[in-house]
Amino acid sequence: MKLISVVIAAYNEEKDLPKCLAAITTQDFPKDDYEIIVVDNNSTDKTAEIAKSFGAKVVQESKQGNTPAVKKGMDNATGEIIANTDADTIVFPDWLSTVKTIFKDKKIVGATGSAYVKTDNQVFDFFYRKLYDCFIGFNFLIGKPHITGFNMIVRKKVYDEIGGINEKFTMSPDVDLGLRMGKKGRVVFSTKLKAVTSFRRWQTTPLEAFKVYAKGYLWTVWFRKPPPTAQKPVR
Repeated sequence: MKLISVVIAAYNEEKDLPKCLAAITTQDFPKDDYEIIVVDNNSTDKTAEIAKSFGAKVVQESKQGNTPAVKKGMDNATGEIIANTDADTIVFPDWLSTVKTIFKDKKIVGATGSAYVKTDNQVFDFFYRKLYDCFIGFNFLIGKPHITGFNMIVRKKVYDEIGGINEKFTMSPDVDLGLRMGKKGRVVFSTKLKAVTSFRRWQTTPLEAFKVYAKGYLWTVWFRKPPPTAQKPVR
């Protein structure tokens, strides 16, 4: 059994997936201690071929959408810890070693970290990260552990105990998972878990993206019901 299973759901990600996998395969972490699972969600490009070239295990998910794809990958994970990220995300070189350090505390069942973005405006990038950290920190402060899929780590045993990803949440399944994991142990937010995530949804349709994410947050965190919305397949 590997210590960590890295899970990446991908749909037509031949452009960004190589950078994502390069960041994972060059971690300051023993290669024998982790596996990479890429879930091919009906891609028509070279997504699966690229994943295999990096030594990743490729599993297929025919049901279209991020939720079923992430669920397939996490359900197939064999590691003690599942570290989920997105195909358009680049984790920092110490991501896996930081995961290992955090999860030495057996009371911790889930974790999430900071979000970095890279646009043409460095000032914007700085304030985005600060705003994101404040928002996530606030949710943890009020007892609503808001973990996010591009930087989402859970203990496999507890994940299985609670039934894993709830497919009814076509939007914000990661947030729902974090809230349920929090009932089984500690879920933490650590700024040491760093990842550069894609800003493409906000760059192409900023107003629409805000509406979708806001609705997903309200329904998932405060109403505790599946949001009456879903994201268009992007990753």
